[in-house]
Amino acid sequence: MTLGPSTPATDVQPSAHPQTVLSVVCLGQFVVLVNMMIVFVALPAIQSALGFGGSNLTWVVNSYTLTYGGFLLLGGRSADVFGHKRMFLIGLSVFLAASLLCGLAVTKEMLVGLRAAQGVGAALFSATALTIITTTFTGERERRRALATWSAVNAGSAGLGLLLGGVLTAALSWRFTFFTITAASVAVLIVAGRILPDMPRRRVHGIDIGGAVTVTAGITATVYAILSSRENGWTASSTLVAEGLSVGLLTAFVIIQLKRRVPLVRLGVFRLRTLTAANVTMFLVVGTPVTVLYLLTLHLQQILHYSAFEAALALLPASATVAAGSLATRSLLSKLDPRVLLAVSLTCVSSGATLLACFGATSRYADAILPAVIITFLGTSCAIVTLFSLATAKLPDADAGLASGLINTTTQVGSGLWLAVFSSVAAIHAGVALGGYATAMRGVALLALAGAAVVLLMLRKRHIEEIDIE
Repeated sequence: MTLGPSTPATDVQPSAHPQTVLSVVCLGQFVVLVNMMIVFVALPAIQSALGFGGSNLTWVVNSYTLTYGGFLLLGGRSADVFGHKRMFLIGLSVFLAASLLCGLAVTKEMLVGLRAAQGVGAALFSATALTIITTTFTGERERRRALATWSAVNAGSAGLGLLLGGVLTAALSWRFTFFTITAASVAVLIVAGRILPDMPRRRVHGIDIGGAVTVTAGITATVYAILSSRENGWTASSTLVAEGLSVGLLTAFVIIQLKRRVPLVRLGVFRLRTLTAANVTMFLVVGTPVTVLYLLTLHLQQILHYSAFEAALALLPASATVAAGSLATRSLLSKLDPRVLLAVSLTCVSSGATLLACFGATSRYADAILPAVIITFLGTSCAIVTLFSLATAKLPDADAGLASGLINTTTQVGSGLWLAVFSSVAAIHAGVALGGYATAMRGVALLALAGAAVVLLMLRKRHIEEIDIE
């Protein structure tokens, strides 16, 4: 991912077979995505073991997603400067060490801090993965096949992550979810060190560490303020301090971007209407899957008294729906106006979330919950694939990496922020049985409708005709 003017510093040709390189890179990304999902069904066990409160439990997820999203762009820039293979291995090493220590964590503060370190490491090596693929596969047909494989790995990882989390938590302990990720990371590290070629470096004008730190810290302060307001109120000193830090840090980020010669995010790129609309809509919609998974995991285990393994099996249809929806959308993109596709898919998300808001404490999973889950995740998968295509379609080479990094960052940051919002909403309105869950799901439904409105208001037919979605 190149975010500014650059020129090749070396001309190193890959020595490994391209399919071998693809396998290694996809395996690394697979570990990252499994790590995102494997923790969900272990959350009740982690809460009990380390004494997390209701609002604090979301930090097990958020500390990872926020640092992962915040450092993705910096990871791409660092790879351009120091070399893609080197940053892949360094990031994977950080991720590996943090995963091991997560499994050994003895306090909730220790686990949250180490999850944040996991996110930084994942961002450093995950950001280079697509660049390695596009550099290794230079032919158009071969590159499309490679990217299709990459997409299939992304779609299939969620189900295995949920299943592994359930099996390991039920049979052994939540700690083994992290130990399994550690073992897989060791294997990837050994293979990657032997197989990955030394990719060409690029001469770029500095690394915007200040930008990455301020935006990540600012978003984290925002999440803290949201969670603090639940227990202490919006006027409490801790909440006010977090709010002030959030505003100050995010303002500093914008100033840094305006002043740097080669910023982390070149703000002028937002003049492209399709990219801006895609990112705004993604921000509104991407909280749906993580919020639904988080709340349903707690509901299945704490209200319906499922075991961790049973909860994982119950959530597997969501993963299968995402995979099927993603594949179907790729074929539909060349046939349908993406605005129509987004309007329909986001209506599905809103309808599914509304149905999820209607179930009660005695509702059976198969009759009441499962159909709503399938509708919600089918719409979500179609919307996300379409938004990724809109955000990255027909851009000049100088902006392609930035656009890809932006939409990935929006995905992670939006997930973290909306999880904080809706977990707080669910807790605040939990006086009546499942009242908080219903309120949170209604919020998800409204956001989906807001996303559809953004698409219809911001994009016209001429904007779609100017790009080429494949």
